[in-house]
Amino acid sequence: MKVNLVREVAVLTLLTFLAFFLSTFPFGASTAQEKVTFCAVGDVMLDRGVRAKIEQNGVDYPFGETAEFFKAHDLAFCNLECTISARGTRLSKAFAFRGDTSFVDGLRKSGLNTFCLANNHTLDYGREAFLDTKDVLERNGFHVVGAGKSQKEASKATVVEVNGMTFAFLASVDIPLDGIAYSEGLPGPAQTDIKRIVEEIHRVRKEADFVIVSFHWGAELSPLPSERQKAYAHRVIDEGADLVIGHHTHAIQSIENYKGKFIVYSLGNFVFDSRRPEGKETLIFACLFTDKGIELPSITPVIMRKCRPTLAQGQDSLRILDRVKTLSKRRRVTFRECRGALFLEAAVDTTERR
Repeated sequence: MKVNLVREVAVLTLLTFLAFFLSTFPFGASTAQEKVTFCAVGDVMLDRGVRAKIEQNGVDYPFGETAEFFKAHDLAFCNLECTISARGTRLSKAFAFRGDTSFVDGLRKSGLNTFCLANNHTLDYGREAFLDTKDVLERNGFHVVGAGKSQKEASKATVVEVNGMTFAFLASVDIPLDGIAYSEGLPGPAQTDIKRIVEEIHRVRKEADFVIVSFHWGAELSPLPSERQKAYAHRVIDEGADLVIGHHTHAIQSIENYKGKFIVYSLGNFVFDSRRPEGKETLIFACLFTDKGIELPSITPVIMRKCRPTLAQGQDSLRILDRVKTLSKRRRVTFRECRGALFLEAAVDTTERR
């Protein structure tokens, strides 16, 4: 009974937060008719310790505490850091991740609907398993970003229309892929070629209201972005991107306001079996897209317990939010705290289209 009561209280708290977040923003919600709510999280891995928890508790287990949050958003993005296939042979590498095909049932109920496959684990069981992963996600109605039958196809933007607005998602992995050779003409995740990314931004900018670029990059467990990360993020914004979202480091990195556009260098893990404290602390980035631009960008602290992300409360919430503030000093970001979330300074006006 006590467990059920705690669960009911947690759900009630979450729904109260969502009602506030979506209908009573404290800093001047947009009155635009066209609105799209968006959120993003980092790495989702469905193998190893996470697999064990799913087998014990069911496919819904990893997202049981966050599904309602995601379902309240029109677009909910994550980096899926594993294959979902029964085929293929494990590559010769230290860490290789594969989720069962049955785990797709859990993803359908998770509230997530946009999956990045541009990372260093979607080829862990070869190219057939990679294509199986892409195919099963698309057959279940998900948007897939950063994957294709060739580098040309993988580097092409995924264009999504929601509520009268058009979004172009681009993604690329910027770290070496162990155990498999790069191939321009074979299936795989988009692998960084900044020239190609820039050309695709220019092409898709003509048809998209917003361009979102996601990078799998950086040094693992590093709290600060490298010079390469900063250079690439600045470059894509200079060329027309509206938002940059990063992952891979298994730890939260800083947030930067660059020319009025936000760069979230790393959201950290989201569903993972990390034993390190920093690997269990993560964030949900959220914002509102309107015809005025990106409004009310915010981050919500999350903590993982037993491979399951839960909205952080109390001292956990304070610790994570303080860490974000500290890491983001001198990044031209001001934070305003409200009901356990940090709202990033000012709306980002992207009405001047390139």
